[in-house]
Amino acid sequence: MDQNKPSPSQKQNAENAAIPSSSISVTRNDIDFIRKALITLGVSIVFSAALVGVSRMILHKLQGTGIQLQSQRDEVRRRFTQATTEKEEIRDYQPKFLQLRARGFFGEEKRLDLIEHIRHIHDSRKLLPLNYEISAQQPFQLEPDILTADLELRSSKIVLQMDMLHEMDLFNFLTDLKGDAFFTTQACAIKRAESAMQTALAPRLTAECTLYLLSVGEHTQDGVPGTGAR
Repeated sequence: MDQNKPSPSQKQNAENAAIPSSSISVTRNDIDFIRKALITLGVSIVFSAALVGVSRMILHKLQGTGIQLQSQRDEVRRRFTQATTEKEEIRDYQPKFLQLRARGFFGEEKRLDLIEHIRHIHDSRKLLPLNYEISAQQPFQLEPDILTADLELRSSKIVLQMDMLHEMDLFNFLTDLKGDAFFTTQACAIKRAESAMQTALAPRLTAECTLYLLSVGEHTQDGVPGTGAR
């Protein structure tokens, strides 16, 4: 009998030692460790969710701030463009404005200056006698969007009657008159004069014109009174 050959009991013990045990021993320490791990995982999830929410809130706020800054930048750019445009308009229109102001188009009507100007034209042109009447100044009706709310266009009606040697007397008079004031002519009628005198200085024509002296000023309730005659 071979002494090195294992016995049946030894063989059975060796097989039992080769097969691992299927039972697992769970201690109280293992349960505590699992519970702490689950708590840590829960806290981490809550913290991560809160961090995501705060991040979204900050991003939304930054987006709102960015939109506001963009709007402010656009407003500054718009104002700069508007200021540049107004500066160019002032530079372009200032000479015309100064010219109109010198002719009395802006501000209060200078009626005495007008009467003196008519007298000067009559004397310098050596015209035949003329008569004129200036009515009270009244607001001139315009479209509401033409002038601002603080300004209004005013007009004074002038009815002019003059004797003439020829048509150029009227044309020269109106040309000189518009050189120192702002006028618009509504109508002019010229006809032959009915004069019994047949001299070189006898009037050959008569003219009757309706003119309007225009000016721009602040709103007022009453017109500026004044008449003149020569």
